[in-house]
Amino acid sequence: MLERFRRDMPLLHWIEVFIEKEWQSYDPLTGNEGIPDDYLPWWKGKGSLVQLKGGDGLHATLSIDLNLEEAVRSAIERSRVRNPFLLDFSLFSLPIKTQAVYHVLLLVPVGAFLLVILRNVVGLKTFGTFMPVLIALAFRETELLWGLVLFSIIIALGLSIRLYLEHLKLLVVPRLASVLIIVVLLMAVLSVLTHKLGMERGLSVALFPMVIITMTIERMSILWEELGPVETLKQGIGSMIAASITYLVMSMKYIDHVIYVFPVLLLLLLAGTILLGRYTGYRLLELRRFKDLTLN
Repeated sequence: MLERFRRDMPLLHWIEVFIEKEWQSYDPLTGNEGIPDDYLPWWKGKGSLVQLKGGDGLHATLSIDLNLEEAVRSAIERSRVRNPFLLDFSLFSLPIKTQAVYHVLLLVPVGAFLLVILRNVVGLKTFGTFMPVLIALAFRETELLWGLVLFSIIIALGLSIRLYLEHLKLLVVPRLASVLIIVVLLMAVLSVLTHKLGMERGLSVALFPMVIITMTIERMSILWEELGPVETLKQGIGSMIAASITYLVMSMKYIDHVIYVFPVLLLLLLAGTILLGRYTGYRLLELRRFKDLTLN
């Protein structure tokens, strides 16, 4: 199945039947006729995909990458001739399986830069420093709507149990470990329930960063006791807004392509982050509160 930047792709089998002087393909699991457009026939026959002589324990894995621009391929071929040294030390020299990892990792600085803007310029309050960025990465697999629903359910259930644990007067480390165990159990139960209900998107809840969720629940419970539920909900909603905006930007194919082909652009993000770190002016969400001061 052809998708963007996938590692360890499974090998699927089709059955071909000779009917009316032509071969017709059928899915042995569903019985559907024909091969979908996003599937690539790799080999035919009774034999295996690869064969090994003089050894045993052969295992074959496939990784795929989608090249949207022929110009990139042409530039790579020209680099092989003119300056092979630079190409040998570029991301394109890595195996496709590793390239798929860096397609994701290189988007993390983009999300971090967006978070700096949302917090230092806009004035949006969030839980944790990079929690919205990590949640946005998880949304890439769950999609935005499903991700928001699943994440909110886990946080709500975990927070209710965490507030109950407060009566036990536990120490910090045992309390965090208890919340982590509860989060893992909630994720497992939620995956089973959504699978039984036929909602396969619910299985992707396992991609959520459980440690970040645990620390978020701990932070929310402390804030709940210190400042009350209103301020806690404000920061929770702010975190979801930040994660949603970060997801929408990181999901843009153009940004993904440009950052991967020209990773040196991350230096511009670094410069912008340093400049924003020196910003001491008003934040957008604070303008109404300090309106009288700005007029004077």
